[in-house]
Parts: sequence; structure tokens; C-alpha cells
Amino acid sequence: MDIKLTYASIKKFLKTNISPEELAQKVSLCGPTFDRIHLLGDTTIFEIEAITNRVDTACAFGVAREANAILNQFGISCELIGSPYTQEANLFSDLPEKFQITISDKELAPRFTAISLKNVHIAESDSETKKLLESCGERSLNNAIDITNELTLLYGAPLHIFDLDKIEDQKLVLRESKPKEKLTLLDDTTVELKGGDIVIEDASGKLIDLCGIMGGTKAKVDSQTKNILLIVPMYHPRKIRQTSLYLQKRTKAAQIYEKQPDIELCLPVLNQAIELFSTRCSAVPSGKVFDYYPEKLPSKQVDLDLVWLGNFIGVTVSRETALSILSDLGFTGKMVSYHKIRCTVPSWRHYDINIREDLAEEIARVYGYFKMPPVLPCVNLPPSEPSKLLSTELKIKKYLGAIGYSEIFNNSLISLDLITKTNQDTKQYLKLQNALSSDYEYLRINLVSSLLNNLKNNQGKTEEPINIFELSNVYLKQKDGDLPEERSTLCLVSTNNYLSLKGIIESLFKYLNTSNLNFPPLTQQNSIFQTGKTATISFQDKEIGLIGHIQPFVLANLGIDSIPVAAQIHIPALLSVILPGYKYTPASNFPSVIEEITLESEKPVGDILEKIRSADPLISDVKYLTSFQNKHSFRVTFTSHAGNLNQEIVNLVKAKII
Repeated sequence: MDIKLTYASIKKFLKTNISPEELAQKVSLCGPTFDRIHLLGDTTIFEIEAITNRVDTACAFGVAREANAILNQFGISCELIGSPYTQEANLFSDLPEKFQITISDKELAPRFTAISLKNVHIAESDSETKKLLESCGERSLNNAIDITNELTLLYGAPLHIFDLDKIEDQKLVLRESKPKEKLTLLDDTTVELKGGDIVIEDASGKLIDLCGIMGGTKAKVDSQTKNILLIVPMYHPRKIRQTSLYLQKRTKAAQIYEKQPDIELCLPVLNQAIELFSTRCSAVPSGKVFDYYPEKLPSKQVDLDLVWLGNFIGVTVSRETALSILSDLGFTGKMVSYHKIRCTVPSWRHYDINIREDLAEEIARVYGYFKMPPVLPCVNLPPSEPSKLLSTELKIKKYLGAIGYSEIFNNSLISLDLITKTNQDTKQYLKLQNALSSDYEYLRINLVSSLLNNLKNNQGKTEEPINIFELSNVYLKQKDGDLPEERSTLCLVSTNNYLSLKGIIESLFKYLNTSNLNFPPLTQQNSIFQTGKTATISFQDKEIGLIGHIQPFVLANLGIDSIPVAAQIHIPALLSVILPGYKYTPASNFPSVIEEITLESEKPVGDILEKIRSADPLISDVKYLTSFQNKHSFRVTFTSHAGNLNQEIVNLVKAKII
């Protein structure tokens, strides 16, 4: 999260004579990063990066607290002043209740503070306030709204104000939104809510606030406002982020709330706001403070052993230095033994400090990583086992590329239109809830659809045959709530004939050193592949993939003019049939005899090939040539390791084949 702060805003809480340039340099070494420093007139402006788990540094006071701890370690004189945590809160208990707030679920708002103010005088802000806000990237609107924006910059706890007279019966209900509820926001946009968002409605049932993101126009503060309701709440972080993202309302308040700011800031910031409304708007409280805090933030303690700390960071840090750093950062530490410190974690670090390593990081960074010796650890890392899946994928890609196939890289997300055109059932697909485009809504469960779309886009633009392949993951649905199975899959599409593609598949399997695979006909219906013109790729009744022709109506839907063939192979299943080693057969010292034979049979060609190969040990190789009706031609190689073959022996083997 990037924020802009002025040097003057940080100096409100940091008493020091250090220059802005030196402040930025020193703090960036050990804490929040000052990305840029520049002047706007006589105002020094810092652009600072507050990392996600350190939302406490996304404000002037948080940066000042970090700077105080860091500068003390550099020996620079400084003091943290104006801490809101040290000021006693006034609850105005003697005043009546001027409004009523009902919170439907404590999970939605773990804390909610509010107060009503009367005699509010709305006018322009003073020049100093305008200068601060404009320097930090905020617009000055009026003295009341500017107070809320200024305090958010200073303390990192967002505030909001409503015109109390515009709230029906001064009654509010904080609840989850219902699907399709609408709300017009302060930026004059009307949003339709999906449901589950945190909203506030008044007694009339109308929404007045999209909590943690932006207020509604119904209770908008304007020049006629005399009574206001001031709130400093804390909301459920995940709900705020979810709503902010799907509505694309990335306000500063939303970015702070989604990171869980300090819940103990509510009352201190509320009291700061009351003082400023009194000074700048002549407003006074008209009712007592409402403080909804059903479950107090529990105290958290973490033990730190200094001997372990020295071994962990490689530098011995004295007890005094460790205690000083922790104290400057807001930790309460006490020695429970000579080497052990028991630290109480401050409320603003409650969610990111949990174990001793977290404390070690705090001490090490403020002490200074640059002070530590640059020595690499002496460790022996055992070599990791090579991934059979990744190495096989690489071999497949290199082989197919070498024989002239073009590799395609498609998006893992496809459109409903492509699913429909390829005759798929959308129930088998996982759909994204927040798709960026209708073209990328569904996680694909096969690669054939995408490659057929590629073929359609390339037809007529290049010479045929078109031979393309893709090796990527598909995402298969699991049981409700489970993550999808990510299955590595190979798909080939070619405008050549079936026999050509089958030969490519067989040569690939031979290159990978697989067991003997067979290609029985596909018997069950398939939405993409054409039954009767498709074979399964199998090993011992285990299906590894499919190879065959595409359904004619799928080709028509996609507008493909040619008659392509495709193959899709399940890579993890293929791995199980790859042999671990190669079987070496020495070359014979005697010449082979090669003859062509033609057989008449109604059996599939694959079965005939297997029959020929197993007919006699002298048959060393069989190649299929061509077919005409039920007549099939083969080239058979006869080889003997015992001596020369004569025609008589070859004729005997041929007779056995026939």
C-alpha cells in the first residue's frame, strides 16, 4: 500500500531536528521504504510503501513510531510525542442517547464506536488543513469531511460522518446486504450488491452506507447539516476486500480495513475527532459515546531467548539494546531470567507477531541488517530428485518440435461459446466467480477444444497440413469444496490422415521407451471424438488417451473446413508405462532378408501387426504399408543371429504368418 505524507505531519508525532532527507534515508534502511521525496512549494512530501502486514505504518503516527525506534539506534536525538494511546477517552456518560445502532452479527464489526454532535457549522477548511490534504493526495471538501480524512492520514483509522437528521428515526442497523440490493454512493455511482456485503440501513429500510468503502448519498453531509453522527468502526477484513474488489471501489478506507488496523484505535481517534469538530466546526457532543466491543482483544505474550537470538541472527545483541528496541516499538518487555525476555505484544501488532522469530526480525531490522557480517551459512543441501513428469514433458515437446509439430500456448480459461460449440456439458467445468471477460470464464477440462479453435483461426492462412500440439494442465472437478485436479495432458491435432497421426503417436511412445500399447476401438459415446472412427490408447485395459476423428457437427459449429484428426493423452497415466531402462538387442553379424507380403483379413490392422510380430523369432521388424478393402500389405524383416537365411527358411516363416 503506497501512501503520501508530509514531513510536517510526521513531525506532529516526532520531536527531532533531523532533515527530511536524512529521515528518509535512515528509516528506509530499517523500516518503511521512502520511495520518493519531493518538494511542493515549501512542503516536503514523502511517498512511502507500507507493506501488507504492517498496516500500522500506513499513517503519520505509525511512521513516526518506526522512525523513533530506528533513529535511537543511530544515536540521533528524537522523541515520540502525541501518542493517542496515552490520552484518556471521554465517553460523555452524562449525556442522553441520541441514536440507536443495532449490529446483527459481531463478526461483521468487532468494534463500533460512534457519537452524535450538534451545532455543526459547515464551511471551508483552514489553509493549513487544505495544504496537508492536497499534499497527501486528498481533496478538501469542507471542514467536517476534511477532519475525517486528516485523522485517517494521521492515525490510520478511517472515520465517517452522516447527517443525523437524514437518518430515519435516528435508528441504524448494521447487517449483511441482500442479493441485488442497490445503493447510490457519494461518487454518484449506483452499485448493485451481490449479497454478504457489510451495509448500514436506517429505520426506513434504505441503505445509507457501504461500510468500510464509501458512504451513501441519503445521509450525505452538506452545507445545511447541523447534526452529525460520527463513527469510528472496525469491520471484517475479508468482507471489505471482497466487496471492494468486485465493485472496483479501491478507496483508502477499504485498503486499510482489509489489512486489519488496530482495534484499540477506535476510542482515541473518536476523541481526537470530537476535539477537532469542537475547534473547527463549533460542534459539541449531543449524546453519549456508543462503544460496541463484545470481545476484547486478548493479551498476547511471546518469549525471546537472547542466546537463541544471537545464534539466529549471527550477532550478539545486548539485553539493554534488545529491550530498548522492543520498548520503542511499543512492546512491553521484562526479563524472566538472565537470558529470557517475556514480551507483551502491542495491539497494533497483534496479528503479525506470534512467535519468537517475529521478535527476532523486529530486533534485527531496527538494530540494522547492514551491521551484520555478510557470511553465507555453511550448509549442505541434498540434491532433489528430478521430476519424472517435468523431464517427460520436456522430452515430448522437444521430440514433437523436431518432427515438425508447432507448439501452441493457450489460456487455461475458455468461453461458454467454445464449450457450447464443442458439445460440452458446462456442469463438468469450474466457472470463475470474478472473470475479467466472458472469453475467460471456465477452467478447461480438455485441450482439444482450444486446439480446434486454433486450427479454425489458422485455416486458409498457411499451407496444409497443419500439425499443432499443446502440453498443459487441464482442471477436473472434484468433490464439493475440493480444489480441482490439475492433470498434465498432451493434445495433437493434424490435418493429415489418421494413420499418419497414429504413426506419430507410436514413434513418440517408442522414443519415450513405453511398454507395448494397443489401440482398441472406442465403444462408448464421446462428445468431441467420433465413435467408430476413434481408438483408445490403452495398456492392459488401462486407458491412457484417445486418437481419432472429430464429430462432424463440432467441426461445423467451429467453421472448420478440413477433416482433422486429434489425439489426447493423459501424461501421468503414460508415466506409469514408461520402462525404467532400455533393452539392448545386438545387431546381427548376418544380413537380414526383407520381403513384402499381402494378407487378406477383416481384423484390425493393429491386431494383424501383433500377430505377425509374434509369429516367429526370426521376424525382427514389421512395417505397415497400405490397405485396399480387406487386403493389407506389410514389409517384414527377417533376421538370424545364428547364420545366413535362405529363401526356403523365409518361405516357411511366411507360410506360418499366412
